[in-house]
Amino acid sequence: MKVAGIYLAAGQSSRMGTSKVSLRLSQDVALGSVALSELERCGLEPLVVVVRANDKLEWLPPESGVLGSRRTETCLTAHLGLSFSLRCGLNAVLPAEPDAVVVALADQPFITAGLVGRLIETFRCSPALDYVASNGNGTVMPPALFSKTLFPALQQLDGDRGAAGIFRSPDYKGAVIEGESPLFFMDADTEGDFIEVRREWMLRSGRNRDSADI
Repeated sequence: MKVAGIYLAAGQSSRMGTSKVSLRLSQDVALGSVALSELERCGLEPLVVVVRANDKLEWLPPESGVLGSRRTETCLTAHLGLSFSLRCGLNAVLPAEPDAVVVALADQPFITAGLVGRLIETFRCSPALDYVASNGNGTVMPPALFSKTLFPALQQLDGDRGAAGIFRSPDYKGAVIEGESPLFFMDADTEGDFIEVRREWMLRSGRNRDSADI
């Protein structure tokens, strides 16, 4: 069974006012690099990182997975909504003919390889599923795995809602797994969100959170 990955890092960060992926959790760690490094531990091939046209990519970490399995894909229509970035990533992985694809967001730095591995293992055990998603505070959300049976539906998505409509639809058979910690689903949509994310990051990293400039 071949599982590809799509890492959505092309958001406009309109509520933040600056590029989220480049924000620093610490001097040497960018927000967008963290979950990507976790995904590289999951054997996803290919792993496509969808980015904006003007992204200098300075936040990208060194490749830690199989050499050459990760590549970037520029989405020229990313400003039109999340679904356009998702379609861009999907079109990039389709030539590899994967059985499923894992989709993750670049502003969720507490996502772990273990959580992604549980998505994949759930699908391996129940390959008739159309998707396996995560439960974050009662909301079905990424990271999520989509079977190739859903690829046509993903290509028809529009706007900025992503796959939310698929999760709500009775037409698809899915499973939802619980994260071990509510931290898994913290994201950084606003400056206040980022302050909370960085505070938790500093605590988890064993650093003195008061040493960071807020």
